[in-house]
Amino acid sequence: MNVKQQSKPVQTSSLTPNQVGVGLLHKAFELLNLFQMDRVDWSQSEIIEATGVSRSTVSRLVRYLVETGYLAEIPKTGRYSLGMAAINLGQRAQAGFDIRAICQPVLERLAKITPETIILTVFDKVSNSVVCVDQIESRRGGLRVFEEIGGNFPLHAGAAPRAILACLSDQFVDFYLKGKLQSFTKQTMIDKTRLKEEIEHIRVQGYAFSSEETYEGAAGISAAFLDSAGQPLGSLAIAFPVNRLDEQEQITMGRQLRKFADETSQLF
Repeated sequence: MNVKQQSKPVQTSSLTPNQVGVGLLHKAFELLNLFQMDRVDWSQSEIIEATGVSRSTVSRLVRYLVETGYLAEIPKTGRYSLGMAAINLGQRAQAGFDIRAICQPVLERLAKITPETIILTVFDKVSNSVVCVDQIESRRGGLRVFEEIGGNFPLHAGAAPRAILACLSDQFVDFYLKGKLQSFTKQTMIDKTRLKEEIEHIRVQGYAFSSEETYEGAAGISAAFLDSAGQPLGSLAIAFPVNRLDEQEQITMGRQLRKFADETSQLF
């Protein structure tokens, strides 16, 4: 199963009966939706080509959005990025967005099918890292694996981060892999050729697996969940001691996680 999804411009011809009469507003949102993590700036000619909206309409919309602060013109380039008004709107939305509460029923259902530790992470787009925001600790006796709430790891290190990295565009992956990759143990995957192969593997099977990449003695399986635009919001992960689950059990758990992550995506 390929979990890589990319948002596509909404065509104006797809207006529903309820949208008739708000065509200009629809076009404005279509324009704003072009600005994604892997494409942060656009020229007017590129906007026209991507949306099919007329040059005069794009010019008026861009001018208005710049005046209201939702777009910002990049000096001397003829290109535009999201402005402070858009950033402030996102911050206000985030303040009222409790991903833990939304995902809690999913975590509780997941806990009924496995006694291992269940971890909920979110994607921090600013630092290109994954942050643990909630967990249900293992009910098994003996050795247990858990993560500190607020703990974070970069996108290449471990199952939970890499499941999210695999959902991002090829352009973003290439950009990310150009940077220095931090190692946490001897098993942390930092070879860039191997990482690209692993990302393709995750995209096909729908979940990620790691062994002792962030903590010695700990393994993990994870699947990412997405927002309505097909961008990764976070991941669901199972953490357990190395060698506790055999290969077939890992495959079974990975497929179950994929189903739970797909259900979680429907909540956003």
